[in-house]
Amino acid sequence: MTVTDIQRAPARAPAGARTSSEPRLGGIGVTPWRILVFGAGIALWYLIHLTGVFPATLLPSPIAVFMEWAQALVTGSFWSILGDTLAGALVGLAFGIVAGIPLGILTGRFVAAELSVRFLVDFGRAFPAVALVAVLLLILGRGIEVKVVLVFVAVVFIIILQTQHGVRSVSASIVDTTHAFRIRGGLFVRKVLLPSAAPSILAGLRLAASVAVLVTISTEVLTGAPGLGASIAEAQVGGNSALAYAYIVYAGLLGYAVNMGLGWAQGRLLRWQPQGSGD
Repeated sequence: MTVTDIQRAPARAPAGARTSSEPRLGGIGVTPWRILVFGAGIALWYLIHLTGVFPATLLPSPIAVFMEWAQALVTGSFWSILGDTLAGALVGLAFGIVAGIPLGILTGRFVAAELSVRFLVDFGRAFPAVALVAVLLLILGRGIEVKVVLVFVAVVFIIILQTQHGVRSVSASIVDTTHAFRIRGGLFVRKVLLPSAAPSILAGLRLAASVAVLVTISTEVLTGAPGLGASIAEAQVGGNSALAYAYIVYAGLLGYAVNMGLGWAQGRLLRWQPQGSGD
C-alpha cells in the first residue's frame, strides 16, 4: 500500500462510536425534538385561542385552519392560485439570473467595471422593490408583469454581489496558471471561473429565490394580482381568517420548498467539492 493509498483510505471510527452525524440533545436526536417543538407550538396556539384573549377573526383555531388547509388541496382554484405565485417568482428570478450572473462576472473580473457600477449596485441592493408598486401598477396593470419586474429588481443585485464575491474568491495562483497555459476568454470562464465561483453563486441563488417568493406574495397583497397574496387579502377582508391563515401556511411552505429544492440542486452540482468547503 502506497502513501497515497493510505491518505485516501477513509478513517475508521473507534469501536462503539456513534456513526450518525445528527446532533443529539439529552440522548435524543434532533428530529424528535423538532416534532416536539412543533407540537408544543400548535398546543400553545390552541390554548391561547381557547382563552379568548384574541378574537377568532384575529387568531382562529388551529383545527379550523387545518380544515381549510386540507380542503384547499382538493380544489382546482387553489392550484391555479399557487401557479400564479410560482410563475411570477420564477420568471422574475430567471430574468435576474440571466442579467445578474454575467454582470457579476464582468464586474468581479475587472476592477474598473466594478468601480463604475458600485454606487448603482449598492443603491439597488438597499432599494425596497415594493416602493415601485404604485408606479408599475399604473404602467403594467395587475398581471404577472408587475410581479416579474418587482422580483427582478429585488433579486438581480443580490445575484450580482454574490457572483462578484465568487469570482474574486478564485485564487491568484489558479489565474496565473491558466494564463501560463494560454487559457483565456470563454474557455477560462466556463472551465475555471464558473466552477470556482459556483458555491457563492448558488448560495446567492438560494437567497434570491427566497426573496423572489416574498416579493411576489407582497406584491399580490398590495396590488390584488392573482396569487396567494391576493387570496390571503380576500379571505381576511371576507372575514374568513382561518382560510387566510391556511394560505399563509402555504406561502411559507412554498418558500421553504423552493429553498430546499435549490439546496438539493446545489448539493448535486457541487458533489465534487470536499465536505465543508462550500459557502
